Amino acid sequence: MSINSQSDLRLSGSNNRPSNRRNSQNRPFTEEVKTTYKRSFRDANSIYPPFCRKLDLNVSDYIPEGDIEFPFEDIDDVGDENKIRGNWSSRMDYLLSAVGFIFNLGNLWRFPYYCRINGGGSFCFCYIILMLIAGVPVLLMELALGQFPSMGCLSVWKVVPLFKGIGIAMFMVSCIVCIYYSAFAAWAISYFISSFKFALPWATCSNDWNSIKCSVWNRDNVASCFLQNGTLLRNGSCLIDKEYLSGNSSVLEIASFDVDEHVLPSTEYLHNEVLLMSNRFDKINPINWHLALYLLTAWFIVFLSAFKGVKSSGKAVYVIVIALYMVLFVLFVRFLTLPGSISGLIYFYTPTWKFLADLTVWGTAAGQVFYSLLCCTGGLVTLASYNKFHNNILKDAWILCIVDIMTSLFCGALASSAVGFLCYELEIPLERFSFKGGAQLVFVYLPEAIAKLPVAPIYSILYFAMITAIILTTMNITMETIVSAICDEFPERLRRNHRHVLAFTCVIFYVLGIPLCAAAGLYWLLLLDYFTTTWTLVLLAFLECMAISWAYGVDNFLDNIKWMIGFYPPPYIVWKILWKFVCPFIYLALLSLAWFAYKPVEYEKYKYPIYAEHIGWGISLAPLIAIPVTAVVKFCSTKGTFIQRWLDLFCPENEWGPALAIHRAEYYPLQIPEARRLILPPQKERTNGYDGLIRSNEIIGKQKVQTDSTSGTYIGKMTSLPAFERETAI
Repeated sequence: MSINSQSDLRLSGSNNRPSNRRNSQNRPFTEEVKTTYKRSFRDANSIYPPFCRKLDLNVSDYIPEGDIEFPFEDIDDVGDENKIRGNWSSRMDYLLSAVGFIFNLGNLWRFPYYCRINGGGSFCFCYIILMLIAGVPVLLMELALGQFPSMGCLSVWKVVPLFKGIGIAMFMVSCIVCIYYSAFAAWAISYFISSFKFALPWATCSNDWNSIKCSVWNRDNVASCFLQNGTLLRNGSCLIDKEYLSGNSSVLEIASFDVDEHVLPSTEYLHNEVLLMSNRFDKINPINWHLALYLLTAWFIVFLSAFKGVKSSGKAVYVIVIALYMVLFVLFVRFLTLPGSISGLIYFYTPTWKFLADLTVWGTAAGQVFYSLLCCTGGLVTLASYNKFHNNILKDAWILCIVDIMTSLFCGALASSAVGFLCYELEIPLERFSFKGGAQLVFVYLPEAIAKLPVAPIYSILYFAMITAIILTTMNITMETIVSAICDEFPERLRRNHRHVLAFTCVIFYVLGIPLCAAAGLYWLLLLDYFTTTWTLVLLAFLECMAISWAYGVDNFLDNIKWMIGFYPPPYIVWKILWKFVCPFIYLALLSLAWFAYKPVEYEKYKYPIYAEHIGWGISLAPLIAIPVTAVVKFCSTKGTFIQRWLDLFCPENEWGPALAIHRAEYYPLQIPEARRLILPPQKERTNGYDGLIRSNEIIGKQKVQTDSTSGTYIGKMTSLPAFERETAI
C-alpha cells in the first residue's frame, strides 16, 4: 500500500486526524518495520517488546502488508524531536557539553598526583587499560540508559523498579558534588579577581598574612645577589649592608630553600588570606564573607547558564570548552619554553614497571577512571536523555573515552612541566620536591610557577579563568542532572516550572555551601571529596551493571541499543561478556582493593579526628542506604502475592521504552493505538454500498471482523492491548 494513496488510507482504517506525511525514503526505519513484521508474523507474541512480558496474550497469526504511515509526532530534522521535554539544538551541543562535564578537576588535580606517586608511565598504562575494559562499558551503558527512554537518573530506573534506589543514590551523589564544587568555584573566582593586580599577591612575602617561614627563592635573583656579595633574605630581597643584618634580628637570611623549613608564599596566600584557615577540623569560625560573596556569584552564573535548560547551556559550551583547551595549550607551550620543564616532563612520564605488580596502583587507576568520567553521578544519563532517539551513542562513547584520556595526559604534562620549572627555580632535585595533589596542586604549585613568569598577571588571568570555567561547567551539567531528575519524576507539576525548581535548588545549595567558606571549610571539602567520589562510584557501577545485565537482561539491553543506532555494538559477544561477567568482577575486585588499602584522610601533617572519619563514612554510606530502603518501599507498595511482587519489580514498567509513540511503533506498532488503527482491520461492521471496498464478512472465533478482498487477511479474537499512559508528543 502506498503511503501517499488516499484510497489506501481509507483501507487502513478510520483515523482522520491530520498529520505531516513524508515519503518513505525520508523515514529510514520504515523498512525496519516491514522486516520486523516479516520476521515475526508467525508468532504474534513476538510483536510485543520484552517490557510487556507480564501480558498473557493469545493472538492469532497476523500478516501485515505494505508500508505504514505513523501520524504521531513531527520529527523533522528542524526543531526538537521531543516537543514536551526538548532536545539538544545540535549534536555538537551535546558532545561539547559532555566533554565539558568529563573535563573536571579530577583530570587536573588528581591524575598528575597519582601518576607521579605510582610510577609515572606505568600508572598511565594502567589507567588506559582500565578505561577501556571498565570505563567505556559503564559509559556506554549510561548513555544508552538515558537516550532510550529520554528520562533523568531517577525515572530511568523504571527499567528495573526494584533498583530505583540506584537512581536515588546517583541523585544524592550529584547533590554532594555540586555543593562542594561550588566552594572550589568561589576559590577560583577569588584568585581570578586577584590576578588583575599589577603584582600577584602570592608572589611575595611582604604581605600582612605572611609568616616568618615564608620564603621567596628566585634563581636569577639569587645569582645576582651572590655576585654582589650580598645576603639573600627570606622575603626575596638582597641585603648588601652586613652591619644592618647583624644589628637587626627581625631580618632573617636564607642560604638555600629547604622544603621542610620554608613555606611558599602561594601556600600562605591560600591558607591565611583566601580561606582564613584554622588549624583544627572543628574550629568553624570565622566565615570569610568575601568567599561567601564569590560563592553567590558562582551560583548566579550557574542559574543563568541553566535558565533555559539544555538550550542555553548547550550554546554556552561552544565558547567555554573550546576556550578551555586553547588556554590549556597556551599554558603548556609557555611552560615548555622554560628551563627545567622538559626534565620534569621526562621524570613525570618515565615508567617504573615494578608498579604494575602492585594491585593498589590498579585500584587507584580505576578510581581515577570513575572520578574522571564522573560515572554513576547521573550526569551522563541526563546528557544523553536530551539526544534524539537515533543518535549514535556508540560513537559518542568512544569519542568521550579518547577525549578524556587525552585530556588527562595533557593535564599531567602541564603539571609536570610547571613543577619541573619550579624545581629549577628553587634549586631542588625533582625527587626531593614534595609533590602533592588536590587543592595544593591547583591553587599552590601552579600559581607559584605562574608567578615566576614574565607578565605573570596575564598568565594568571588565563589560568584561573580556565579553572573557573572547568568548575562552573561541571556544576552546570550536575545542576541540570538534579533539576531534570526532579522534573521527570513529577512531570505534571514540575516540568512547566523548570525555572522555579532551578532557582529553589540553587538557593538551597548556596545556603548549604556557606559553611564551606568557614575557617575549617578546607577540611570539610577534602572530607566530602575523599568519601563521595571514590569507592562509592565503583559500588554504584557494580550495582548498575548487575541490574541491567542480569535483572533486565543484557540481550534486551543490546536490542534497545540496536533499536536506537540500527545495529548491535560490534562485537556483540564481547559487550555481552563485558557487561555480564568482566565488569562486575572488576568492580568487585576494585572495591576489595579500595577497602584493603584504605588510609585515613589527612591534609599535610594534620590528621583528622576519629569522629571526622565517622562523619565521612556516614556521608559515603548515605546514598547507598537509599538502595535497600527504596527496594523495601517498592516491595511493600506493590500489590499481589510474595512471588508476584518480586516478578513485577524485576519487570520493566509499562512506561519504559521510547518516549515518542512513533519510535515505539517502529518495532512494536500493535502497542500504539494510532498504529493499530492503521494495520488492524476494523472490528465494527461498516457498510457503504457504493465504493465496493468491503466485500465480505468473516466469523472467526465467534467474533465478526471485516476483511478487505484485496488483502485476504484473517485475524482472530485479540485480548485488549495495553494503553501506554506515558506522556508523549502526540
